[in-house]
Amino acid sequence: MKKIYILSTYTGTWFSRFLALFSSDKFVHMSISLDEDFTEVYSFGRKNPKRMFPAGFTKENLKLISTYYSDSLTRVYELDITEKQYDNLIKILKETFIDNASKYRYNIKGLPMINFNLRYHRKYHFVCSQFCGKLLSDAGIHEFNKDYSLIKPNDLISIEDLKLIYEGKIKDII
Repeated sequence: MKKIYILSTYTGTWFSRFLALFSSDKFVHMSISLDEDFTEVYSFGRKNPKRMFPAGFTKENLKLISTYYSDSLTRVYELDITEKQYDNLIKILKETFIDNASKYRYNIKGLPMINFNLRYHRKYHFVCSQFCGKLLSDAGIHEFNKDYSLIKPNDLISIEDLKLIYEGKIKDII
């Protein structure tokens, strides 16, 4: 068995506060970590933590995030997966996202569609929850009962066998 980690984060930026208005939870940013040290954390969001744009596929640097947003909060969830699922995840992550990172953008137009439950696909565009959900689904880790373009943070943290292992400030886990 292998472990991956799903992070649900709240930075307190105006954008995260705005997104929280449409959610039942303030933890609106989702990421996937491949290691317990959080050095391999991937998502869709700010390419530079200090500026909102450009935004797209990113390898997140939690230390840098906690430097700019020292009160940032996170919930870390652990999920046990098989070796085959892990290999699938790595392959998809590398071949689809990492190798083509410059093509990917944040799906700002698709963001409101999620709240209206309207499927909306744009090539090379994702929001963080769409990315995490599609990656988990395509790797055979979890099947959502909806189109990936409709996946919200709460759908991710509702995955069966997901275990909450930490809740607190980001700076305290790095």
